[in-house]
Amino acid sequence: MSDIPPPLEPRPRHWLEYAATGLALALSAISLWVAVGTMDANKKMVAAASWPFLQFSTSDGDAKGNSVLTFEVINAGVGPALVETLEVYYRGKPMTTSHDLLQRCCHYDPRLGPARDQPRTGSIQVGTVGKTVIRAGESRAFFTYAKTATNADGWEVLRKAVSDGTLVARACYCSVFDECWQGAFTGIHPKRVDRCEVPAVSYTQ
Repeated sequence: MSDIPPPLEPRPRHWLEYAATGLALALSAISLWVAVGTMDANKKMVAAASWPFLQFSTSDGDAKGNSVLTFEVINAGVGPALVETLEVYYRGKPMTTSHDLLQRCCHYDPRLGPARDQPRTGSIQVGTVGKTVIRAGESRAFFTYAKTATNADGWEVLRKAVSDGTLVARACYCSVFDECWQGAFTGIHPKRVDRCEVPAVSYTQ
């Protein structure tokens, strides 16, 4: 006769075993949900801590009380702004440079040499904003124009253009995490964009 014992009959599982298995699966699902939520919250916190926000600032006087027009871009956010493009429009037309702006508003004639040698225009100081990085709390002036006895009429035209909206500017910029915005420096909600497109006409200096 064979010494092989007969197969054991399967033992019925107690309902507590099913309950324990279900509880373990539920806890695993909750843990996964919490982990995903935490990861998403951490991602949003990091993005918020690196959020840039550009504003356009103008002034018509310096610290000494002189009549000086200054156009600058300020990063009022908490993270650096990678400025891809800057656009400036005067009377609806895109400007290419500060000298292009002077030619349209302030009697500058490029055929007559530098602006500083033309009394009706006078000298300007320019800076670069596009293709630069502006740190949080930093400002970047791109146009500074002092009023003189001989360029007062053009200077006043340009100052009025700022107040009545004849002169406007906008920029497209990104955070260090490649989140990008484009805005005309109005309001506190610039438009989110996938990336900064190269405009037909950029303001270069």
